[in-house]
Amino acid sequence: MTRERQAADFNIEEVAKFWAGGQDKLALKRKAYALIQTDPELVVQPPRNFLELSREEMREFTMGQVCRMAEVTRQLEDKTLASEVLRAVDIYSESFSMRIGVHTLLFRNVVSMLGNDDQKKHWMPLVDDMRIIGCFAMTELGHSSALRGLETTATYDMEADEFIIESPTITSSKWWIGMAGHTATHTVVIAQTTVQGKHCGLNWFIVQLRDLKTGELMPNVMAGDVGSKVGHQGVDNGWIQFRKTRVPRSQMLSKWVQLERNGTFHPAPNPAVMYGTLIPERIGLVVTMIQMVSQSVTIATRYGVVRRQGHKNQQIMDYQSHYTQLLPAVSFMYMVKASFETLDDQFAVLTSGGNMDEATYLNHMGDLHALSAALKSMVGWHCSDILETCRRSMGGHAYSAYNAIGHTLGDWGVFTTGGGDHYPLLQQTARVLRLRLVQQLDRGISPKFKFKSSAHFIQHAKKYLAVSQWDVDPAHLQDCLKDFSILTQALHIIIIKRLHTIEQAVKKGASEDDMLMDSVRVAELFAALFLFEDNAERFGRTKPHTLEASAASILHRLTGLWGLYVLIKYADQGIREHFLHANHVNAADQLYKKLCKDLRYQLIGLTDGFDYPDFLLKSPLGKHNGDIYTAYFETVLQAPNVVGVPAYFERYIKPLTDRS
Repeated sequence: MTRERQAADFNIEEVAKFWAGGQDKLALKRKAYALIQTDPELVVQPPRNFLELSREEMREFTMGQVCRMAEVTRQLEDKTLASEVLRAVDIYSESFSMRIGVHTLLFRNVVSMLGNDDQKKHWMPLVDDMRIIGCFAMTELGHSSALRGLETTATYDMEADEFIIESPTITSSKWWIGMAGHTATHTVVIAQTTVQGKHCGLNWFIVQLRDLKTGELMPNVMAGDVGSKVGHQGVDNGWIQFRKTRVPRSQMLSKWVQLERNGTFHPAPNPAVMYGTLIPERIGLVVTMIQMVSQSVTIATRYGVVRRQGHKNQQIMDYQSHYTQLLPAVSFMYMVKASFETLDDQFAVLTSGGNMDEATYLNHMGDLHALSAALKSMVGWHCSDILETCRRSMGGHAYSAYNAIGHTLGDWGVFTTGGGDHYPLLQQTARVLRLRLVQQLDRGISPKFKFKSSAHFIQHAKKYLAVSQWDVDPAHLQDCLKDFSILTQALHIIIIKRLHTIEQAVKKGASEDDMLMDSVRVAELFAALFLFEDNAERFGRTKPHTLEASAASILHRLTGLWGLYVLIKYADQGIREHFLHANHVNAADQLYKKLCKDLRYQLIGLTDGFDYPDFLLKSPLGKHNGDIYTAYFETVLQAPNVVGVPAYFERYIKPLTDRS
């Protein structure tokens, strides 16, 4: 392992600074790790093993983490450190991350983004101090991503000045709601709203679920746990049924909509603003996904350089089948991590620091909706593949829970199906892009943004559609690694051509469903391209001004690797438009494999750059010092009932073996 680290041709500490967000943030992160490592209420202490906790133990421990974290936040005078401690526990435990995310990223953001000033003044202090615990009641037993089909109703009783929230059918039961099972005291619920017999669209309401002192359900509220799940055993996902539950008119969130006492309803300027809270949820999930998967990539990489196999007893990482699988995964981690800064900046423009300007919000929301929907989907699917690749790369030990990757896979499903499958999200992205294309081609319209639009290239649609094929000589494809704009423009042209083909097919009579898979594919490519283009701009310079030279160099090479990966993975899109040819793809594949081979000995340094301590990885097979077999055996010996006579010996074994 020492030799592998010494082989890195870049400064690992500088890359760790980049991953953390700078020197100060790296130091703060390490301080936070040190604070939580020995805290038994935040981190499972030996000889107990996090990976062996039962469902009941995980539930109690995870809620204990939430309670302890609230205490730590109040005690620490340094609130920046408190936030970093929260992030450290968030990385350590995905169930904790989900609980906290439901309360802050979902419940809090809905109140913050959709509540008026009076509502925020009342509710936000309670939320931030966790005097109430919130959940997010959107999905239903019979509905997930198709929000227009939601069945929960909110009917205004003008005489009582209250809304009556009701679940009229079994399929209208709110379902999969994080922390609704046993924990949440309040929820934000989205419901079909009726005022004086008139349907007023979907609106959000704050509803109390449980008594703050007793934990008992409030009158006319039914709720419980959804039962056994594949993962996230520490989270009480639940169901909620409203039985003519009454809430005052003041608990309809009213930043964008207003209802007067006399029943006069003032709708939102655009119904889409009511879904804007899903954008930070998507961005936050992308960050969480990278936190989780980069741990698994670290474990698989360390195992790959320690494990030896074959007639030469060589490191399995030296096989092409190994390093060509893990290197693009490492590259992807860095691409997404770097691009989060761009997403964060764009969301800040959208929300204007909590003081959202209506015109700015409406103008920018469509662009960020399309991008966040595509990224959540593409990153979720791609990370699923990476996780399974990491698991299989562990060989015979892939089936051991102690590789920790299997645990992550169990938790992973929520990222790909938590709000329904991702096909509708990608279809929405494709529709936004097609609309932008039509506006550009028919009227020469390009929206003006305060940030660089992820679909900025559509303004060149006419020019790109006139290009028949890629004019790059396959023999000189390596030029793309020196000048990223060559590859970026090619991917722009492919997307434009595919969008145009889909749009023409629809105009000629094809249904949206007929073109669904084509739309999904081009939307995936759009997300992958965004990551490449964003990082090409960041690392394509000779030396980015904020980075040390060797760190800039390795990130430049990783960007090139990701760009080639995208070209190869989505080559079918270019081939269908006769823009790419087989010799382009063959040349790209050869160059990609060569670049992977050249980067083989950078793997350990790159995963060290994630800076995960052993206690956080939880896997003896991913030990930093490389002594994986000793640690693995010790872990097994500490497990319950690994040696000795089993409790069922007398009943089932002895009758077979002791028949004298």
